[in-house]
Amino acid sequence: MRRLKRLETRLRRLRNRAAPLLYRGDAFHCPVCAGSFGKFRAAGRRRERRPDAVCPRCASRERDRLAFLFLRQTPPAGRVLHMAPEPCLRSRLRELAPGGYVSADLLRRDVDERADLGALPHADATFGGVYCSHVLQDVRDDIAAMAEVFRVLAPGGWAVLNVPVKAAKTTNHPDAPLRGRPQGDPRPPEHLRTYGPDFAERMASVGFRVRVVAAGDLATPDEQRRLGIASAAAGAIHFGVKP
Repeated sequence: MRRLKRLETRLRRLRNRAAPLLYRGDAFHCPVCAGSFGKFRAAGRRRERRPDAVCPRCASRERDRLAFLFLRQTPPAGRVLHMAPEPCLRSRLRELAPGGYVSADLLRRDVDERADLGALPHADATFGGVYCSHVLQDVRDDIAAMAEVFRVLAPGGWAVLNVPVKAAKTTNHPDAPLRGRPQGDPRPPEHLRTYGPDFAERMASVGFRVRVVAAGDLATPDEQRRLGIASAAAGAIHFGVKP
């Protein structure tokens, strides 16, 4: 398994180095790595296949590019906590955080600290910003986790808590996760709930002032296509401020 992982990492590095030649052009632009390309890489399989989804240089996906476009316009006022950090956003968030940057995850080793989103090891009002994308659907008690995020934010601090919204109304199904794990895999199952547009109300229930930001709020239709954020896969930004 480790050999395959190392091989995968080497192949990814080679692909990234070759990206400027293989994908040269300027039809698409990635705001995360500032690269321009003739096209983005496709993602997904069969019916879920998404053309022009992944940046060939930094591997940002639609939702990553939309999030960074927003964060660049709304930088934090203090220290930032980045949960389950996306590699493409890690260095960029660190650049945007004037008071310091902390990456955290429950299981990963390539982070600054191991942390459970439902029991963060930080004092009240520690951070100016928290970024957590596509994690809460895998947490058993998402309301308690959002309350923890609210607790560690300083007044005036913000949280971006993005989730996949795929239903008319949020449905919990902890005993029937949509993505299980093979025997011997220590990671917990994923997708314990399917979110609906009422996710904003769930955020507000713990105290956040919530604003939902769509791609159309940040870019024109032509800009959305060039940035690769025009499809539904980009989702929306769930932005909460602590009063």
